[in-house]
This record gives sequence, C-alpha cells and structure tokens, in this order.
Amino acid sequence: MLFQEAVQDYINCITHERRLARKTTVTGYANHLHHLSVWLKANGYPEPTLDDFNVTTLRRFLYALSGRNLRPRTIRGYFHPIIGLGAFLVENKVLTANPAKALTMPKKDAAQRLLVTDEEVSQLLAACERQSNPKDVAFSRAVISVLVYSGLRREELLCLCVSDVHLSEGSILVRSGKGGKSRTVYIGESCRSALREWFAFRTKDCKHEYLWARDRSRRVYECGLVSMLEEIKAIAGLADHNNIKPHSLRHNYATRLMRNGADIKSIQAALGHAQMTTTAIYLHLSEQAAKQTAHLAELPTAVPPKRREEIQSGADVRERRSRRIAR
Repeated sequence: MLFQEAVQDYINCITHERRLARKTTVTGYANHLHHLSVWLKANGYPEPTLDDFNVTTLRRFLYALSGRNLRPRTIRGYFHPIIGLGAFLVENKVLTANPAKALTMPKKDAAQRLLVTDEEVSQLLAACERQSNPKDVAFSRAVISVLVYSGLRREELLCLCVSDVHLSEGSILVRSGKGGKSRTVYIGESCRSALREWFAFRTKDCKHEYLWARDRSRRVYECGLVSMLEEIKAIAGLADHNNIKPHSLRHNYATRLMRNGADIKSIQAALGHAQMTTTAIYLHLSEQAAKQTAHLAELPTAVPPKRREEIQSGADVRERRSRRIAR
C-alpha cells in the first residue's frame, strides 16, 4: 500500500467519520502529513509505501525537524497527525504496531501566547469611528464588537448567517463550532447596538445569507477580515502591535469574563471548549494584577529589609562594646 493512499484514507476518516474541524484540524493534519511525504521523496523514497513508515525513518524525520531549530512544541505538532495515522492503521489492522509511538518526543517548551490589553481593545473600537465611509464604520465596529464581546473563533465569525443573530434575545447561534458542535453565545448592549447598525447598512437583496456581506453576491472571507483588522490597527496607531489577532481577542474575552466574576464552567460554555483544561489556558491574569498579589505571600513576622539592617548594625555596636569591656 502506498503511503499517500494511507494518508488519504486517514484524512477521509477524520473528516467524515470523526468530523474534526475542517478549516483548522483537518487542514493542519493534511499539511503536516504532506510535509512528511515530501521529505520522504527527497530522502531516498521516491514512491514511499507503508514499509517506509517505520521507526527508523520517522526517527530520521524527527532529527531533520530538530536540525531546523524548530521549537519542541512545533516538532510535537508535526507528529500529532503522524501518531494519529499510525493509530488509524493499527485500528484497521493494516499495521500491527504504531511506529510513531516508539519515538520519544522532545519535552514541550512553554507556550508563547499573544495577549491583548483592555486599552488596546478600546483603541480598536474607537478607531472604527474615524473612518470616512459610514458603511465601513458600521462593518468594522460590528465585526470587532462580535470578536471582543462574544469570543468567537475566526471561522465561527466568518460563517455567521443573518438568521443566527437574535438581537431581541441578545444571542448569537454558532452553528459551525469546532468539531461540528453548535452553541449559543449571549452578547451585551454594546455588541447588539453595533450589529443593529450593521443590519441597517447590509445590502438588502443579498444572494446569500452570510452576515458579513461585501456586496449582494460576495461574502467576507479570511483575507477580508485580516485586511480590515490591519486597517483599523493602523488608524488606532497600533500597526506594529503584532499581538492583536482575532484569536488573541478571544483570549482577552475569556480573561475579562474571569476578572468580572464568571465561573470557569460558564466561560467554558461560552468559548465552546470540550475540556476545561483548554479553558484554563485562556484565563490570563495581567502582570499588574500578579504584582498586586505579591504582598499576600508575606509572613506576618517578616522583618522589613531596612529594619534588618538597623538590627544588624546595633548588634555589631554591642559586640564591639562588650569586647572593650572584656579587655
């Protein structure tokens, strides 16, 4: 059996049977497995078969990735779909053992997460008002408001339909959640007001139901979202703030919920996470807040540094005095 045939069977399985997220998980897995296929062809396996999918070959691939000075977290990401492919082949009795499981992955390094401050979020929203075209104002304010006040993922935002927004109830139905799951997210008056104004500008005779309409025939895709966000950042004077991304705005939303008293189960439901451990990653305390809690760790009997110096100085004086008396 050719290696590429096995890969295609695995991709079909996670797409149609396990129904993993197509735009993120499936695409990412397919890209990483394609990278392995290209590497095999360039390293002595012009037409790789499953016989070439073995411990020795995968170890060479691991060393090749490490030799490119990739982060351990990145290398582990490359091997997630490879381990999954091996498990799939064992499950279907194509292989007797998963060769990827025999490898020791590099220890995961700390994640580098881009955080957005509340001040930056406020600057973005204020910048929307400084555009010359009223329709552009309404569009950018509505899009950024939904990102800021509902914490939707980028693909969830772009796939919203007009019928998914219920202004009277203050809710948004997310039909295309990760893993094919749906959920309802509730929004406040600021977001409802921004959406209400966008509805007034949105083309009435659209040929599609998508909320974010470029015109009557075209919807907004990822490139349009990125372009709009970069323009608003430039207006706000934040063009060089590479931390401001749709996903970092989602992290900011989760942190604000926690800071304002929401419990972790409610935050998990709002974000659409299957595991609470995933939600915990999103809950960032600001550095300033962490500094303010430092004094809580002090012991009640602890002596301030200045006082310790005074005590030590007094002890030295007494010791010299006692020596003179002894003489």
